[in-house]
Amino acid sequence: MNQYFGKREPFAASISGAPATTVIVILNIGLFIGVLVTGGADTQNLLKWGAKYGPSIADGQYWRLLVPVFLHAGFFHLLTNLFGLVIFGSMVERTFGTKNFIAIYLAAGIIGNVVSFLAGPNPGVGASGGVFGIVAAFGVYLLLNRKLLGQMGSQQLTSIGLIVSINIVFGLVSTGIDNAAHFGGLLAGGFVAWLTTPRERLFVLQDPVDLGQSRVTIKTDVKSTSKLTLAILVIVIIAGVLTQIGSQTYIEDIFGNKIPR
Repeated sequence: MNQYFGKREPFAASISGAPATTVIVILNIGLFIGVLVTGGADTQNLLKWGAKYGPSIADGQYWRLLVPVFLHAGFFHLLTNLFGLVIFGSMVERTFGTKNFIAIYLAAGIIGNVVSFLAGPNPGVGASGGVFGIVAAFGVYLLLNRKLLGQMGSQQLTSIGLIVSINIVFGLVSTGIDNAAHFGGLLAGGFVAWLTTPRERLFVLQDPVDLGQSRVTIKTDVKSTSKLTLAILVIVIIAGVLTQIGSQTYIEDIFGNKIPR
């Protein structure tokens, strides 16, 4: 008679055991406090701190594609993103490993800002592109391991799809929401996850003490580092190409400032 043994908690929504998630949460809170004490979370101050802004990016300030992932425009904005980060970030980090999680989060955040840059020149901040990316990553993990994860995995996957759908609809009917960043983060996170998702496999162990009965355990088949390297390379190339395309939509005025065509 086969039996499963060993305690596995891949879906536990706790920040413990997720060091990168913890650091990102602290960084977001720290920068938010910094923004508040230096003038508040208004547009001009956020631009000083590194908010995404089309003309500045077209002028070569490419760091504005990364820094906005850690900036927020208000307490509620920060709180909602941290909620998603703590819940899904901790799960993805423990499931994929810290290195893969960092790659997923940053790739989603950067590509989210790149797509937002293509969509228009308006300033933007927030971790939502990265959060959408890690939600997509967890969905990819559940999808690729759906046969082994069984009903629990199917329920989780359905929940992921529902969460994403609700947020997309909410973004389309509301103002002030960067849908382009969400869409870009979703695609980038899903792509990196597709290359780096650990595959869960069943291993049968023979236990001579237990009268020769076999026992079954689930082990994780981790992807090689080369897959992560490939994912990072592809993301860097895509980000570079799309940023150059977006920059071509700007021209210089008589004062040398970048403005949309």
